[in-house]
Amino acid sequence: MRLWAPALVLLAPVALLCVAGRFDGLYGQDPYAYYNYAIGPLRDSLLSLRPLPAFFWPPGYPLLVALASLVLGETPLAGQVVSLLMGAAAVVGAALLAEEVWVRRQGLATPQPWLVPLAAALLVACHPQLWQSSAVVMADTTGLAAATLGAWALARYGRARRGRWLALAAAGLAFAILSRWIYGMAAAAGAAYALTLLRSARAGSSPRRSVWHALAAVAVAGLVLAPIWGPAVLRSAVAAPEAAPFAGSFGVYTWSPLNALRREFATTDGVLSYRLPNGLYYALAPAHRYYFTPLLAGLLLPGLWTALRGGRRALWWLLAWAGLVFAFHAGAPWQNFRFTLAYLPPLAVLAAVGLETVLGWLTARGLRQWRWLAWGVFGLGLVYMLAGAVALTQGFVTRKQADLRTVAAVEALLPPEARLLTFNQTFTFQHYSTLETLELYDLAASELPALLGDERLTFVLVDVGNIESQWVNEPLGATYRWLRDERGLETVAQFGDLTLFRVVETSEVFKTSEVYPT
Repeated sequence: MRLWAPALVLLAPVALLCVAGRFDGLYGQDPYAYYNYAIGPLRDSLLSLRPLPAFFWPPGYPLLVALASLVLGETPLAGQVVSLLMGAAAVVGAALLAEEVWVRRQGLATPQPWLVPLAAALLVACHPQLWQSSAVVMADTTGLAAATLGAWALARYGRARRGRWLALAAAGLAFAILSRWIYGMAAAAGAAYALTLLRSARAGSSPRRSVWHALAAVAVAGLVLAPIWGPAVLRSAVAAPEAAPFAGSFGVYTWSPLNALRREFATTDGVLSYRLPNGLYYALAPAHRYYFTPLLAGLLLPGLWTALRGGRRALWWLLAWAGLVFAFHAGAPWQNFRFTLAYLPPLAVLAAVGLETVLGWLTARGLRQWRWLAWGVFGLGLVYMLAGAVALTQGFVTRKQADLRTVAAVEALLPPEARLLTFNQTFTFQHYSTLETLELYDLAASELPALLGDERLTFVLVDVGNIESQWVNEPLGATYRWLRDERGLETVAQFGDLTLFRVVETSEVFKTSEVYPT
């Protein structure tokens, strides 16, 4: 079977959606941060052979974007190409992983050896969130692909017991961590599985060989993770007071098992209120229309039954991967659907095993004629997933087009010397307009009198409803209230949920006709 073929189900349509919508993969805030870091200071450091500059997130994905920019140029396309290729690599990795843990492991006899690998690959290739993540300049697909391929290499080591496979597994899982911290959970599950393999190998082979395998894997992982631990050790040696580079998210995350039962949180992102408790949100995610849909999520149950009944360690460690990721996100105070990507590979393999289990049950009970119904439901579920994939990805394209229209409209209204204060739109304006744009989140109310003291025309673009709910008790809310109550805000225009205000001058009353001719 050509295991790469299902990757085309993701690769070609996502590329076409991006080209048709002229979508460059930048939206919101985080993609701009990744792109600016990769194309700016990181690229300069690589070209000048200097140490990596500090960044909020781990540098694995930005490193690939910076290297891609050496070929494609300083363009968002470099980040988009990396995301898209890594999304396709995750599909191939899922097929390889499923083949290794189900078809090849322990010589398992199966009448259709292609079924589980193909089903797992299709479940990943048609996954709506993976489509969207493959279209944007973000680290999600890079971490996912590295973890999936690392898991495949680890499963291969479990069968072949050759040191190079364990070293490759260590490299893959370490690079997944270098891209997104959450894959430390997958690495922890993988390390536990590797230890059981090494212990069992000692009974039938030289203990020295197992030790060498373990040392080689640790050395490879340490080398891959050097961009993280190297600067941290250096800062500790010189007693630098700054926070460790690439670990900014550690300072904002808090974890508690009780969070799984809660749906309201006070965080660095303000007050967050959700419809479902965290634990239920992440537990139900596989049945979401942007995941496996209700049609195919049910395959996880027979897959889980088979995995628990069979006692295959390769499947058990995949369950541990999914369980640890779920436990972390259920106990953290955020709900973000793209976070569910981190347990996609083990769930895809489990659902594929569930499909084969159902087909086997029908055959064993003399109901072969009903197998077509199971295949029909599976095919309909994939179509349902593809419809969600197109809708989710196109939604981001449409959102970006709306953002660009807002930028053009605001720039047309404001004089070129004006200053714009905004929230959540700052990077978009900085990237696509010539207006001087400042992030309102970074401005304390106490800084505003000095900033506005030059009597320069200043405008504010914000979602008032969001600030007065999510951020009402945060510094951002205080900054907005100071502008509104101490200086005054005159409404200029409305762009969807965003309102454009002019900050009233202290020396005159604002007259719209004097600034914007009709």
